[in-house]
Amino acid sequence: MIRRSMCRAVLVAVLLPFSACTCSQEAPPPPKVAERPSGFGAMMTPRKAPEREAENPVQAPTPHPAPSLPPAPTVSQSGVPDNFPDGIPIPDGSKVVGVQNLANNAKSVIFSSDQDSPELFNLYRDTMRKSGWGDPTQQFQGKDQSFLSFKKGETITNISVSKDPKTGQRIVAVMYYEEKPLPFPEF
Repeated sequence: MIRRSMCRAVLVAVLLPFSACTCSQEAPPPPKVAERPSGFGAMMTPRKAPEREAENPVQAPTPHPAPSLPPAPTVSQSGVPDNFPDGIPIPDGSKVVGVQNLANNAKSVIFSSDQDSPELFNLYRDTMRKSGWGDPTQQFQGKDQSFLSFKKGETITNISVSKDPKTGQRIVAVMYYEEKPLPFPEF
């Protein structure tokens, strides 16, 4: 008995908000909106041009010299640079696609190779470990993209392996530079 009473009370509570619905009654039409202009000039208000005084001619601004920017990286396709660090392997059958001179005397040598990404990743990780670079300081191995970072003495080397979407070949970028002390004290 109590259960039926509670069910009826819940049913009444659920249906109560719908009893005040006035959607079946006819609503008055909305008020008319004043006609507005349309197009590009709809939101602009007409303005008068300021009047110029003939006594005060406008002076042209004085040109300032453009700030000097560091030189853009240069790319050459000559071959491996003379200062290419020892112990970094060059994949068999690969060719140098480009050499970039970067800021702070850093260089980036870009190779193209037909080897698979896991094969190239293992080549760099294992060969550099054996040639004195130690374990990678950072590494990531994915299906189509990998990354390795090494440090030997003051030389830092970052190696990335990715897939060229146009040719399907693997692109190996070896970026290296000499770490220099900061020009300010560390905090």
